[in-house]
Amino acid sequence: MCWGYLTGRASSSLLGVSINPYLILILAALPDIDLVLGVFGIQHRTLTHSLIFWSLAFVPFFVKYRKRSIPYYLAPVQHIIFGDFIVGNNTPPLWPITRYYFNLGYNLLSPENIALEATGLVLFLLLMIGTKYGRTSFFQKNNKHHALNILAIVPLVSFVVFVYSYGWIADLLVDYGLLRPGRLLDSAPVVIENQLFPYALAMHVVLICALSMPLVWRLITRVSDMKLKNKS
Repeated sequence: MCWGYLTGRASSSLLGVSINPYLILILAALPDIDLVLGVFGIQHRTLTHSLIFWSLAFVPFFVKYRKRSIPYYLAPVQHIIFGDFIVGNNTPPLWPITRYYFNLGYNLLSPENIALEATGLVLFLLLMIGTKYGRTSFFQKNNKHHALNILAIVPLVSFVVFVYSYGWIADLLVDYGLLRPGRLLDSAPVVIENQLFPYALAMHVVLICALSMPLVWRLITRVSDMKLKNKS
């Protein structure tokens, strides 16, 4: 998600267009929605991890919004070109035309990937809190994107909840057809026991807290405004 935002922010600056940061974050994580689409027979790292799929899906937006849609398009695309290129070894970016894949094959919890994720998180926090543009985008008083803010937090919270209640949640999701027994469920215990997993979990928690800050800030300002209105 962080690298998706960084890509969207960089491209929007080059193109001279504004972006909705929460929508960028959501789109950056959206390719992994196939993890819960097993009920529809969609396998992980196929349809939603295809450059062809996203290119076709964005055609109407390119036609209507032109260059303003490019940062949003790049958010899921970087997930595939950058993220999937580094992690794993079986993501065909041109599915279904070809199943050819090119990956470095690093593990999700490899030191290399943890370092990249940590770098992305630090850069995201610096842009979010340390720049005027970031503070305006995330903390502006009249921001109307509360729902998108919450939606950006949902996948992160879901990951943490899934980890801490893996056993019964996994069984429940399989029973209801939301997840199929496979690589995700089979590898989850191994992932959780990895010595670098606490670092990955900590980064998720930090990002949750960072994205929750604008919600807390808006709540505080709203309460403050109500008190001032009542006094007057």
